[in-house]
Amino acid sequence: MRQNDPSHRNLPLLLLHAREAALAHFRPILKKFHLTDQQWRILRVLAAAPAPGLEAGRIADACKILSPSLTGILSRLEQMELLRREWSEIDQRRQIIGLTDQGARLVARVSPVIDAQYRRIEEILGTEGLQQIYEAIDRVVLLLNQPIPSALADSEPAPSTLVSAAAAGRRPGGVRAAAVSKAPAE
Repeated sequence: MRQNDPSHRNLPLLLLHAREAALAHFRPILKKFHLTDQQWRILRVLAAAPAPGLEAGRIADACKILSPSLTGILSRLEQMELLRREWSEIDQRRQIIGLTDQGARLVARVSPVIDAQYRRIEEILGTEGLQQIYEAIDRVVLLLNQPIPSALADSEPAPSTLVSAAAAGRRPGGVRAAAVSKAPAE
């Protein structure tokens, strides 16, 4: 095996492929209702949230959307009159975001179509097959959310060491850069 060959498949990329394969079955439905998958995630989370709604940070975490992106999506959903923002009665610095009546009606219209698509997927995969996928994904999330030591700790000097060595004209380990012979390129 060559030195640069990876010994593991690219797990993040495989998970992205799985995500895209799954979303391909739902995007046409969302497009028909003029929604993006991110907008649907937010609406679905808010539909399941207790009244009066959730703070933006909780929505971002539940939907796995970065805060800067969430801000724009929430603004568009508010312009579409699908959600509302209210100041918290407990802490006036916090906003609570919830569905409007129009947003709740849209979720009620979209959900049965989404559920029908899940049933079609289940027909192909089988109830047990779909359940196995859910369990495997739940297990992956559970395991990867555990603290795992970084390989950087074992393989590279700390960034501050690299900066100070570069500033001194040396490579990490104290060898002057000019004194190191270069190996021929492969």
